[in-house]
Amino acid sequence: MRAVDSRPIPAIAVALSSRAWSAGRVRVLAALGMAVVASGAFGGAAAQNEVTAFTHVNIVPMDSERVLLDHTVIVRDGRIEEVGPTPQVMPPAGAHIIEADGRYLIPGLSDMHAHLAQLGATREFLGVFLAAGTTTIRSLNALPEHLEWREEVLRGELIGPTIHTSGRVIVGPPDRSLTWIFWALQTVGVFVVGLLVRLGLKVSGFLRRPDGTRRVPRSLTRWIAALAVLSGLLIASHLIPVNAYLSRQYPFAYFPDTEARARAEVRRQADAGYDVVKVYDYMTDDQYLGAISEARDAGIHAVAHLDVGLDEAVGAGLRELAHVDELIDFHVAEEISPRDFRPVPFLYDRIPEAVATLAENDVAVVANLTTDVNTVRFLEAGPTYFDRPEYSVLSPQVLDALRSGRVVHWQPQSEWRRDLVIPYLMELTRQLHEAGVTLVTGTDTSEDTGSVPSHIHHELQMLVSAGLTPYEALKAATVNAHAVVARMGGTDPFGQVREGYRADMVLLTANPLEDITATSQRLGVMARGRWHAQPALDSLVAELTATYQAS
Repeated sequence: MRAVDSRPIPAIAVALSSRAWSAGRVRVLAALGMAVVASGAFGGAAAQNEVTAFTHVNIVPMDSERVLLDHTVIVRDGRIEEVGPTPQVMPPAGAHIIEADGRYLIPGLSDMHAHLAQLGATREFLGVFLAAGTTTIRSLNALPEHLEWREEVLRGELIGPTIHTSGRVIVGPPDRSLTWIFWALQTVGVFVVGLLVRLGLKVSGFLRRPDGTRRVPRSLTRWIAALAVLSGLLIASHLIPVNAYLSRQYPFAYFPDTEARARAEVRRQADAGYDVVKVYDYMTDDQYLGAISEARDAGIHAVAHLDVGLDEAVGAGLRELAHVDELIDFHVAEEISPRDFRPVPFLYDRIPEAVATLAENDVAVVANLTTDVNTVRFLEAGPTYFDRPEYSVLSPQVLDALRSGRVVHWQPQSEWRRDLVIPYLMELTRQLHEAGVTLVTGTDTSEDTGSVPSHIHHELQMLVSAGLTPYEALKAATVNAHAVVARMGGTDPFGQVREGYRADMVLLTANPLEDITATSQRLGVMARGRWHAQPALDSLVAELTATYQAS
């Protein structure tokens, strides 16, 4: 929500000020690579290539709102091979048997909005997502090594959720004045070089003959100085991009200073094999729309903030919004000033128009309600909020950023967010759902949002609070996620407990269709056919957090 950042510098200055990405923060032994010896029905970790059978399990298949009672699921080579009533399905000899004894099996959950780069995440941190029941993640800004992680997970060399990732987030400078300062420095730099060259020529005696007369007319030297200034402007405007400076501070972001550069970065990411591009705020309209339309032309899916009119963005090819709260600016009674904040009310009668535009153009939306609701909670509690147990998975550096970020700078917005923003977002989400807009789940986990991977369960609960049934909320985290990944070009089916689908599943103690909070009561997680008992996953997370104390 860029429009309600109350600090002098826009929100991107915090959203992109990740100190946690830098090298040397977390050094973890290969804890996630170790296998735990099976000991009992839910113990241990099954090898990726062995056959696993869930017996006497109640399945929530997510092909419709139903439960298949007392079934057996056979998994082989990372895929669901057979599903049927337990009396009719015989596990193969030597299969790893997981006796479910009436527990509930659901598809693995998907977090379609996370930020690995802004967590300082190591390979081992992927296990934190897995321990939360998340078997698919989409990282919406990345470093080059995340492509390597994606492939290592696919090959079974790295334990973690299936990764879909963008490249660097495409974003305007945090402050437009930075662009002009950068150009000015280049111009002055060229001018200074010109003066130094002229001084050198003068000292060398080149400018004057031995008899004291000038070799080069004074007017010509003035023209040379003017050309130096002009050259500086040309270099700044066309040859040396502002990104050359800003990328040093924000390696996971690309700052185009022209529409052509915005388009070129989209093409570069498409050619590099990224799954999606993330288009952010603070660009000029032509840069923003150019990036969106270039993604459409290049055949790469774009997830975006909304930095222009909704109709303009959709017309350029926008097919997915990164947050439901991106629509806030279109429903407030007056413009929100980031520097002089006032509690602006919402115009609910404008909601149907935006909802209709999204529905008619099949634009998907990441709900990310957990981020907005959690923001209210930490604003009310203050920095000590981040002492809660779920935040132990974050490194001390990330926690320091959280305790000094939005929880401090957004304090004037606390009541407004609680009393006006959250009810508006709930109503907006309800109308989006009823209009048939594809909703997916996300946590926006990063160093400034106050979200962590386990908040995927809070996201599901917020969707139910917004008016969805537990089944419809689960659909956002499973079936709908698969539909969006298919738009991104993904061909590997997931999101249902169904023959031929990727074996991503979570075993629960209770039925989530009756109570959505049951997704938090996990006995274990299967990712790409490899079974991980919950105690084993929790131990891996504990080993990761122990390294924070040692570092």
